[in-house]
Amino acid sequence: MFQYFTGLITSSVIFISIFISMGFQYGGTQHFNDIIANSITLVDKNGLGGSFKLLDNNGESILSIKDGKIKIFNQSGEEVITILSDNQGRGNISLKKGGYLDTYNDYDNKTAIVGENSNGNGMLSTFNNSSKQTALIGSIDGGNGKLTIFDNEGRESLHLVRSLTTFNQDGKITGKYGTNNSGHGSVFLYDRFGNRGWYKTGKSS
Repeated sequence: MFQYFTGLITSSVIFISIFISMGFQYGGTQHFNDIIANSITLVDKNGLGGSFKLLDNNGESILSIKDGKIKIFNQSGEEVITILSDNQGRGNISLKKGGYLDTYNDYDNKTAIVGENSNGNGMLSTFNNSSKQTALIGSIDGGNGKLTIFDNEGRESLHLVRSLTTFNQDGKITGKYGTNNSGHGSVFLYDRFGNRGWYKTGKSS
């Protein structure tokens, strides 16, 4: 019996030694290749407010979960995406550092982009089943808004920037409706080559 307990104690000491050496081997932390569990609860030393952090090969944070926030970081350690619940209990997703959101259909074709354009202005762009751009709404230089409509081949057919302008399939302007520099309403009509053929203002003659 004595030999049994001696063997048990010896085995336990060896196991604990291996466990401790593993901890020191990985910088004083306990390291395991795989963890399989029905649930994992993370808490601080007081049993509250736990956190989760995922690191890359260089030891930099790439994801963290804490205080109801999910944060994703880029290669420079800068926060680029935040998912959280605001003070009123509403869900919120923030895209930073020029972030954008893409959506795709069942055939992996892009259907929409929400984000910013090359000038740093906000924009929303939609695409058809053939990945051709069909609409674009956003801000342009000078702070004005712009709406652009494209045909099924992605060619610009209409845009609205202070005035409504239409184009034919060759990209030639065919009409313009808006306000002239004097503040009067104006209408322009053009032929299929983009040459102006008719013009009228709303000013009484």
